[in-house]
Amino acid sequence: MKLAKIFGVAVLLVASLFITGCGSQINIGYVDGERILDESPQIKAVIAESEKKIEEIQKEAAETLENNPDWTDEEKANAFVELQRKLMGINQSYSMQVKQKFDEAIAGIAAEKKLDVVVDSSENQKIILLGGIDVTDEVIQKLQ
Repeated sequence: MKLAKIFGVAVLLVASLFITGCGSQINIGYVDGERILDESPQIKAVIAESEKKIEEIQKEAAETLENNPDWTDEEKANAFVELQRKLMGINQSYSMQVKQKFDEAIAGIAAEKKLDVVVDSSENQKIILLGGIDVTDEVIQKLQ
């Protein structure tokens, strides 16, 4: 993950050098992705729904095991694999919903502010140290 961030920054720098070298200016925006996840009602609602669904599936699995005390180890292992498969599917589905909402909000703000690039510069992994336009509050507002 760290390598991906470094690669992303390198690509951003090369792109900005190329674009500014051609006589135009690049407008860079940034967001605090962690803050958006913590403060956006739409995102929080999707996460809460995901957690509720996961709890339901775990409860069903526990009840199934309780109701079948005579299952063999193989049957229990198969049930566990099925549980993991369901949980992974739910996690993937809700993660895609969060990403879609996040991306749509950022794309809208980027268009409004005429930003060429928007990067995630969360508090624990700063990418933008100086300059750029912080659009975190606008994204949170759009996700109300």
